[in-house]
Amino acid sequence: MQKIFYKPVDRWFGDCMPFFNEEDQTFYLFHQRDTRRPEPLTDPFGWSLVTTKDFVNFKDYGEVLPKGPHDSADQFIYAGSVTQGKDDKVAFYTGHNRQAKLAKKTSEILMSATSKDLIHWNKMGKASSLIPQPGYDHNDWRDPVVVYSAEHKSYILVLGARLTSDKKKPTGRLVYFESPDMKNWAFKGDFWTPNEFNMIEMPDLFEIEGNWYLLFSEYSEDKRTKYRISKDLFGNWHSLKDEFFDGKAYYAARSVGNEKVGRYLSGWVATKENNNDLSNWDWGGAFVPHQIVQRKDKTLGVTLPQTIIDNFAKVEIIPSFEIGKASGKKEHTVINEVPEQFLIEARVEVLEDTKEFGIKAFVNDDTREGYQYKVSKPEHALKFSRTPNYPWPQYFDVGLERPIALEKGKTYDIKLIVDGSIIIIYINNIALSARMYHKTGKEFSFFVNEGKIAVSNVKYYTEWQDTVR
Repeated sequence: MQKIFYKPVDRWFGDCMPFFNEEDQTFYLFHQRDTRRPEPLTDPFGWSLVTTKDFVNFKDYGEVLPKGPHDSADQFIYAGSVTQGKDDKVAFYTGHNRQAKLAKKTSEILMSATSKDLIHWNKMGKASSLIPQPGYDHNDWRDPVVVYSAEHKSYILVLGARLTSDKKKPTGRLVYFESPDMKNWAFKGDFWTPNEFNMIEMPDLFEIEGNWYLLFSEYSEDKRTKYRISKDLFGNWHSLKDEFFDGKAYYAARSVGNEKVGRYLSGWVATKENNNDLSNWDWGGAFVPHQIVQRKDKTLGVTLPQTIIDNFAKVEIIPSFEIGKASGKKEHTVINEVPEQFLIEARVEVLEDTKEFGIKAFVNDDTREGYQYKVSKPEHALKFSRTPNYPWPQYFDVGLERPIALEKGKTYDIKLIVDGSIIIIYINNIALSARMYHKTGKEFSFFVNEGKIAVSNVKYYTEWQDTVR
């Protein structure tokens, strides 16, 4: 049962449209709620809302931007964004009608609504100037985000689109409109055309210390949230050495916050079909915030928000230890019985030229079966899997890896948090989320393969305190 990461009762958390309200210093998390009757994306939905100040306690307002009737343009309300206007808050959102798509008519258009308090919304209807433009696919025109350009002295609305071509062609792109007042919009054409993806979803733009960052999600290559960097909002967007924030289980993340409160990702960790390790990933799951960290080389990493750490009532210090074996694998159990909610912090120093080291959770004390995160020198990667993967395969782990170098003398700062079936690790601000459904034990251990590590500063947090949901 989940207690840490937010999930609506009897619903699943979908794409999030976060907004930080300066007036009450609160995060407003507009999102889609899926009933899964009988499967994801079957029942139409609008935008629901929960608010939080700390990503620990949440206030639920239910559906605040209601979906329209069956035959309306906003039968489903897909993603968009909320922006502070001159007097009101303005939401630009995607209206989607499934029957129109089946009839090969325009199925996605942009719509708008205004609000004084972010809770009660007045729908303004179809934004006539923001309709799919000639030459673009009228079934893929969604997920608008709005930023203000001081250079252009105007608002810039960016959304995901693609050309009218075969769905397998990599014509996915971002297009943009410009407006002085968020009322009258002029189409300006393509904003970014990478020629990599068949569709780009959930764009997001923000600036940190003179650098612009473009976040987006794509499902044609890796099904992940990625980012690019540019010196200018209208400059050349390029990748840095690590373009990801997390693995395949974490999707549709947008950012929220400012320099004072920090900037956070608001994505969801997917469930797996039929709660089965071997199954495919579902659409939707549970809300998980990652705090964004800008490194010295301008790359972006993430870490666990401190407020989540602080909500554990009990912390135990585990003595430092070393593990080493020149040939083969050595495992060291540090906790005999872990609960369903816990957090481990540790520092791992690589003492010798080492092939692999890692962490195992919910380990069977007899067979040593369990779930593991492994840092591998030969593969230059952090991976999540079930071990042993027997009978093959007993865990479907495609996409559950991150690039990382294993180096002698290097120190790795680790946070690992578990909330029911959700497990997330942060290593030197590299995150990797996953799900676990077939736990056969309760031990927690560290291991090394052909090498030696020193594990110190080990803190074991338990007893998650009651929260408001």
